[in-house]
Amino acid sequence: MKAKVIYLQSGFWKQLQSDTSIAGLQCLMNVYEAISEANLRTDIEDDVWDSDPFLKILWKKYILSRSDVELYESLSIDKPENNSEDLSAVYLMNDSTTKCEDLGRQYGVVAINNIDMPRKEKLFKGDGFLLKKNSIYYEDRYLHFKSIINYPCNSMILIDPYLLSNKNNIKNNLYYLLDAILPHRKLQVEFQFAIFSMLGPKNTEYSNIKNYYKDIEDIIKATRKGLNFALSLFAIGSAEEFHSRMIITNNVFFSADDGFEVFKDDGHASKNATFDIVLPRLVGDNRQDMSNYLRWIKIAKNRSCKQTETQFWGVRENRLYELV
Repeated sequence: MKAKVIYLQSGFWKQLQSDTSIAGLQCLMNVYEAISEANLRTDIEDDVWDSDPFLKILWKKYILSRSDVELYESLSIDKPENNSEDLSAVYLMNDSTTKCEDLGRQYGVVAINNIDMPRKEKLFKGDGFLLKKNSIYYEDRYLHFKSIINYPCNSMILIDPYLLSNKNNIKNNLYYLLDAILPHRKLQVEFQFAIFSMLGPKNTEYSNIKNYYKDIEDIIKATRKGLNFALSLFAIGSAEEFHSRMIITNNVFFSADDGFEVFKDDGHASKNATFDIVLPRLVGDNRQDMSNYLRWIKIAKNRSCKQTETQFWGVRENRLYELV
């Protein structure tokens, strides 16, 4: 199973090459850097590989086993295959914006065309936001930053040892976080979601895991009516390998150095907090984003396999685990 798949239709690349403006050249460089680190699947013709200066370099890397390229005679992208590889891939399409958006809504994947490229520059650079303690009233908490953190997704892992250590965080933080991130419509595939957190201070309430599970399940049902989902809840201790706080989806690595339990009852931030979000298949691994993304999926997968029944509720499956 390959974790860094990018599908690239030949028409997308040709349109990209035809834009010689400064913005167009920047888009070209962004895409080239992404596909040069990817498991690339494309229907670009032989003569284009022979004549294109960027693709010549990429093909040379492929010959030297320094890149991964799989060629197709034609590449039709009507829907992803129902497997973890395709449901975690990025799709660079020579198609209408409507079709790209429909693919994203139905399957929780990132699909973009050349028209989208200039306004989606941040996909190749990352994004983020800051909270200042007690300074601003955030009535909608994480929904205030929905435009930054909402990307198509079909699977998710949430790791935060302290998010559920205080049950008030469910209504003050988790509710708004999920409302900002979850798919808006029913997907054509099951949405798979795993949470790793202490339940109560120092995990003292792990025996009530079924009640915590029910509260989270009710949030998803209330905010996303009709969404077909499978939820897993893992109660963890305070001195374990889950020392970082993050959300991992099939597209996004969303890190929260200061945790997700940041909003108080009155809507103010309880601490200064920094949040960063990247799409590692497009950003690449210069800052180790992709490496960290896969490392934390592996940590979650290993814990899922060995978690005791008394501190687990739900299902153990998550398609992200199949990427590592």
